[in-house]
Amino acid sequence: MGMLKPAQLTDKFSSSMQIAVSDLVQIKALGFNAVINNRPDHEADDQPSNAEFSKAASDLGLAYYFIPINLNTISDAEVDAMQLALDASDAPVFSFCRTGNRCTILWSILSIRQDLQHSGKYLKLAEDAGFDMYKQLPLLRRFVKGL
Repeated sequence: MGMLKPAQLTDKFSSSMQIAVSDLVQIKALGFNAVINNRPDHEADDQPSNAEFSKAASDLGLAYYFIPINLNTISDAEVDAMQLALDASDAPVFSFCRTGNRCTILWSILSIRQDLQHSGKYLKLAEDAGFDMYKQLPLLRRFVKGL
């Protein structure tokens, strides 16, 4: 997959485009303690499976969570699962999907829920990391009351 370049949203959370199973070694070396996979299996023919990531992460001593997200059908269940995974993980956490966008949407929802009065700060952090959450506001508003 080439050079690993996760987008660091905070010192506790980074999102990334699709990785290879072999990238988990570098992710561990970079100091990450947990990996969250937000990409459903079989989205692309060449993507590694959840089972492959799960085994490799376990072998490396990384916490691993599979929370597949389809933005057309995303529900409170996935948002809650992401919150539980983050709560259960020692930071920093590395998350990935095809482009990093779904990971960043979930992070934005959860961050803004906890600190609604500073919602602009989280939208800016995402933008600075290369993700336009402003165009995702209709989706974010489904999960964040008062946004």
